[in-house]
Amino acid sequence: MAKKIKQKKSGMLKRQQQKRQKKMIRRRQSMPRRVPQQSNSPQQLQQLLGTLPTLAFEPELSDLSMGEAELKTLLEGDKTEVDILMELLTAEFISELDQRLAQLVEGNSEKSIKSILAKATRHQIANSEKIPYLSNPVLIAIFLKTRASVEGVELDLAGMPVAMEEFDRRNHDFIQELTEKIEGSEKDDRDVERAEELLEEEPPEERIPAIEDTVYNKFVELVPDEKREQVEEDLEVFLVDFQPPPVAEWDLDLVKHFMSKWFFENANPLEEDLESMRESLSSMFQFLADEELLPDGFLAAAEQYLQNS
Repeated sequence: MAKKIKQKKSGMLKRQQQKRQKKMIRRRQSMPRRVPQQSNSPQQLQQLLGTLPTLAFEPELSDLSMGEAELKTLLEGDKTEVDILMELLTAEFISELDQRLAQLVEGNSEKSIKSILAKATRHQIANSEKIPYLSNPVLIAIFLKTRASVEGVELDLAGMPVAMEEFDRRNHDFIQELTEKIEGSEKDDRDVERAEELLEEEPPEERIPAIEDTVYNKFVELVPDEKREQVEEDLEVFLVDFQPPPVAEWDLDLVKHFMSKWFFENANPLEEDLESMRESLSSMFQFLADEELLPDGFLAAAEQYLQNS
């Protein structure tokens, strides 16, 4: 006949899991840490971002403009350069640009510079609420190309860096103000989100222990050494895992619920586990009665139930 394998109680499983977790943490702490290799230095990253405007001269985007006729009309008015740029960034233009960038991504290998830059630009466009169009070098490059064409000025790839610098210089104050507004708005959003989180967070429920530690320790000291470990294990299941109310609120229904339902569902006990739990509870109940902590009539009813269960 195959020997039954004793199922461990939830309290035992919890303690063993905690021990394994502590061992794993100590092992990881003792291991030498690897220093991650940085694939891109800050200088390399800056150089990579600096090449974004070159996308405006790629075959997929070279003939894309913001509408020369409309730009010519706007230049004759009194609007600022930034206002003109923002007015030309219509939904139709943004959609067309995104489609062409998608073609550029598909037409190049995943790790190619062109593909990476196109993906970065699409990400900026898709997140325009957080990343304003004025910080998108590709959009500014296309605008400058369109303006140069309207004004009859030649602007090629070699001249684009200087044109970009001049654009930044002409609109520095506006761009700086916009950046500060965005940063302030993001901070406000974070503050609002944090406030909402604090409102949603419920204070942890303060649980009153079923038995005071001093009372429990006094009881454990009276348990014979050969039974102490088993009794503590059983009572941890009852007092910690089951979490009964304070001892003054105990009644027979509580004991019945624990022994006939909760203990079976959560510990999957064998008969020897049930017998051990009965003895441990009976011993503790007797001690609490001697300490005059149990409700009237509880001890007799509980003892009778444990003997007959």
